Amino acid sequence: MPPSTTGMLAGLNGRYDVPVSNNGARCRMILYYKDVGADEVALVTPHQLGGLKSAEYLRLNPHGLMPLLTLATGESLPESDTIARYLCAKFSDRSPVDLSPSDPLRAALCDRICRLHDVYITSIQGCLYKQTNANAPHPFGRFPSRRAALDNLIHQLRLLEQYADQDGPYLLGKEPSTADCAVFPTAIFWMHMLPKFGYDTGACMGPRLTRWWSQMTTQDKVGERVHGEMMAALQGWDSNGRWDTIRGAGLRDEAPPTLFDKILAGSIPADVVYEDDVVLAFRDIAPVAPTHVLLIPKTRDGLTQLQHATVEHRAVLGHMLAVAVPAIVAKEELSSYRLVVNDGEASCQSVFHLHMHIIGGKQLTWPPGA
Repeated sequence: MPPSTTGMLAGLNGRYDVPVSNNGARCRMILYYKDVGADEVALVTPHQLGGLKSAEYLRLNPHGLMPLLTLATGESLPESDTIARYLCAKFSDRSPVDLSPSDPLRAALCDRICRLHDVYITSIQGCLYKQTNANAPHPFGRFPSRRAALDNLIHQLRLLEQYADQDGPYLLGKEPSTADCAVFPTAIFWMHMLPKFGYDTGACMGPRLTRWWSQMTTQDKVGERVHGEMMAALQGWDSNGRWDTIRGAGLRDEAPPTLFDKILAGSIPADVVYEDDVVLAFRDIAPVAPTHVLLIPKTRDGLTQLQHATVEHRAVLGHMLAVAVPAIVAKEELSSYRLVVNDGEASCQSVFHLHMHIIGGKQLTWPPGA
């Protein structure tokens, strides 16, 4: 049996893979550039073994991820970078283009791009397409929110712009390399998905990456092939409503602006008590106690009311309660206070932008109202 890759399965070699997998496509590009046939590396979907979490697949790759290369010797090689290095070495004589530069400096520059991709981009790519789940870690990596992860992704693209060769047309210059194989499939993701969140991909990429994208999608036969494979799968995601319930993409905050938007914009003055990157706090113009402060998130993001909070709002709500409130209480020197959230018209909410009332500085009574 030939090797196989998973996300595709190959057996010299077998590789497990699926068309939409950007990390799997990274390995496919090397096979295509090297003109390696299916009789040498067979491409198989994990579903043929029962799926990524099946016992048979987990025996080959305990992490349950793609891609995976299985060898005729019985060895299994997970992780796209490991597979890419193996394939380049195994088929080093197959292509007039050496995808792995031999010059020490060019090899280092290639690794720099691949590391940027593997460590800082793919680690947060889930923010582009994954749902949040209360029973699972959020798909934003080390960032507290989807928007923060998306903004960092844009930051990484600006670094990638600096790393790209100034003359091109490939990332390292005149010829393709493993850097192009690593980054291009992920670029297909961001070019298709960032606009769903309101980002202008033209503004996100500089002239070097823009020129490179054009080269890969219109002039490079391997790039065109992989682009077609992945886009067919991504269009299937579109048809199935993949982004319909993802906040910032299918779910947008379409409620009308409020008084608080004008305060945040500075068009209406406010007596600010506390401010950081996430929240703003200011004194209520009709206080019911010596201290009466309103605390609001700077970005409403659907939080017109507390009852509309979702898993994606965990970070901002946690920040309000665990960071901003204690800071305000300390500044106001409150030994006790009441924290109130009015949720809906019947509870006397008048501004539909989530806000917390911090009330104190006198003896409060109970019940607070009926």
